[in-house]
Amino acid sequence: GCKWQLQKLRRYLTAKHGAETVETLFRDIDNIFIRSLQSVQKVFINDKHCFELYGYDILLDEDLKPWLIEVNASPSLTASSQEDYEMKYRLLEDTLNVVDMEGRLSGREKRVGGYDLMWNDGPVYREDFSLDSLGSTCFTANTHLGCVNDRKKHLGQLKAFSGQKRA
Repeated sequence: GCKWQLQKLRRYLTAKHGAETVETLFRDIDNIFIRSLQSVQKVFINDKHCFELYGYDILLDEDLKPWLIEVNASPSLTASSQEDYEMKYRLLEDTLNVVDMEGRLSGREKRVGGYDLMWNDGPVYREDFSLDSLGSTCFTANTHLGCVNDRKKHLGQLKAFSGQKRA
């Protein structure tokens, strides 16, 4: 299939449908991520020495309503193009930064590289009463899904914090 960077897709949809419609779409996608993770939260292995990467397949209908097709545990990291390779390389680099084997994170971060951090009782969501298909209460994430992400800036902040912590 044809792969688009999320930022390119967001720009295209904004030009075609308007900023408000696209904001609603990406909020609804965030809600799908949050609700799907909440639905299996009790069966997650609660071990700080383990992690898993998930890949979400989302279909957009003609009304820009997102539909969750499937969630893949350990999605393929095989690259189909140079751009895909670079995206997956950054994904792995950022994943290892989130795992934080070196102990550089404070626990108060909202973003690490290209990740918006989401966890229970964390800084990420507030109640929102929309998206009826997912239940009575949904959450509007404090995320930057598909937005311009200054990944290097966020990683630079980690390096600066790491230097302060060692001193």
